[in-house]
Amino acid sequence: MIKAVPEDFIVQEKADLPLRQKGKYRVYLLTKSHWNTLDLIHQLSRSLGLPPEKFSYGGKKDKHGLTYQFIAVAAPGDFSQEGKNFSLTSQGFMDRPMGPDLIQGNSFTITMRSLAGLDLLERNIEEARRSGFANFFDDQRFRSYDPERGFFAEKILRRHWNGALQVYFTSAGPNSGKSERHRKTALYENWRDWPACLSQAQDPLEKRVFGYLSDHPKAFARALHLLPQEEISMLYAAFQSYLWNEILRRILKLKVEDLAEVDGMAGSYFFWSGLDEVVFSYLAGLEIPTPAARMNLPDELVSSFYQDVLAERSLRPGLFRTKVLRKIYFRSFKRRALVIPEDLSIIDRGEDELHPDKKKMSISFFLPRGAYGTMLVKRITFGGKHAHIWDLHDVRRKPP
Repeated sequence: MIKAVPEDFIVQEKADLPLRQKGKYRVYLLTKSHWNTLDLIHQLSRSLGLPPEKFSYGGKKDKHGLTYQFIAVAAPGDFSQEGKNFSLTSQGFMDRPMGPDLIQGNSFTITMRSLAGLDLLERNIEEARRSGFANFFDDQRFRSYDPERGFFAEKILRRHWNGALQVYFTSAGPNSGKSERHRKTALYENWRDWPACLSQAQDPLEKRVFGYLSDHPKAFARALHLLPQEEISMLYAAFQSYLWNEILRRILKLKVEDLAEVDGMAGSYFFWSGLDEVVFSYLAGLEIPTPAARMNLPDELVSSFYQDVLAERSLRPGLFRTKVLRKIYFRSFKRRALVIPEDLSIIDRGEDELHPDKKKMSISFFLPRGAYGTMLVKRITFGGKHAHIWDLHDVRRKPP
């Protein structure tokens, strides 16, 4: 397992910041645990009396771990402080907001616990240094996904505005409790009975949207404009990531003979034990764009797979040019198919003090922006029945 305690999963953002003595934006180092980035920014927004639009960041960090990242606030005052499970420390100023383009990558220090042995991990670490791992978007990207309801963004692409609203308000995430799941089910069963949905509403957004629909029963497109743009952008990204993962899955099944398969929240992840020189060269140089109306496709193989994947879902690139939410876009960016971790090393190994008769191992490494440390953990722990970690399901071999 990983993330038994926050210090078991440490992430330090590395950024190239054009810091100045003065500027419109004050830059802070945000240290946190038990908070995700957006929730903490909203908390800071309320406590400081600043609108959320004043805050900018380069990447979202999960709440499960100890994380260090940079944020910027469009206000000159120094809001450095310490709060419950976070601290904010001024670093200087910039003339621009914080953004992903300033991030170089992330350094990780991860402790894996409750291990039956360490030999398997040591062999896999050595292989990961040589041939890397498949750069899938990991399960964290798909926490908004409900297999029964589907993807919000796919409904948008199909111009199914009512369906998109239904997905948004009736989907239950993996961390939803029993009572919340029952409430979401009640909303689903009463969908289009807007007064009944309004009676089930709890947060201000639900009350605002269902109140609006009670007065305008079929104004689905206008109701979509009441949803937070930040959340819609994340929901768009989740579907783009799902499609991107599917492209990579098909490439790997074609190119790599021996794959191990690990179940995920929105599809399987594939890992190899080794790559021949030709396949490694192709994957190491391959950058696959995320889907959008316009994509710069690297070769005919990727183009063919994109055509197949979209056609199977009755989609086409032009549909990504949405009109109902004009301020939010499906933006395409290139993502590496294969990542080789830098400076991957074992920094500690031995008895696990939290689990008697078990072992632990701590590793450190650097990954470029956008790559998931948990994917590397999956890579180095697959291959044995005792290699069960935080979000790693049973491993099975792909049939030949």
